[in-house]
Amino acid sequence: MMVNNSVTGALVLLVLAMVVIGLVVGLALSNSDLVNPYRSQAEAERVRQEAALQSQRETIDLQAYQREQELRLRALEQQQADERAYRQARQETQLFLMRMAGTTIVVILDLALLILFIAVAFRIIAQARRVWTQSSAEVQELRAQMRRLARENERLTRQLNALQQEMALTEGGNGRHEERPIRRT
Repeated sequence: MMVNNSVTGALVLLVLAMVVIGLVVGLALSNSDLVNPYRSQAEAERVRQEAALQSQRETIDLQAYQREQELRLRALEQQQADERAYRQARQETQLFLMRMAGTTIVVILDLALLILFIAVAFRIIAQARRVWTQSSAEVQELRAQMRRLARENERLTRQLNALQQEMALTEGGNGRHEERPIRRT
């Protein structure tokens, strides 16, 4: 029996060794912390590093997102400032054009009034010339008529004087007047 015992003991020992080896291989294959206690710390460290790396990535992504949003905001503000500047420049241009149009209208109206006044002045001058020419012709006619009348008056005065002289000569001393026929020359 001893032999049986030693074979059975060896067999039990072999089975136990196989169970232990199977257990160790099973634990090793299942990534158990019992086989490799440092592995879980390393895994934890790796997870922490990945988390830190992910946190850094997220921080970098957040910073990049913030920078991108700031750039977008600046671009939007610049676009709005450009649009305001464009609208202001356009309004200033329109205001300038309206002022110029107003000034142009005033100048055109002033020129039109000036031309109208000049035309009226020329008409008045032309009418005055016509009146002057007509009145000058009438004055000339009146002057000619006055000269004729003056000559006629002088002639009649001479005849009257001649008649008076003749009558004075023909009066006699006795107060009688002799009438002589008047000669007309």
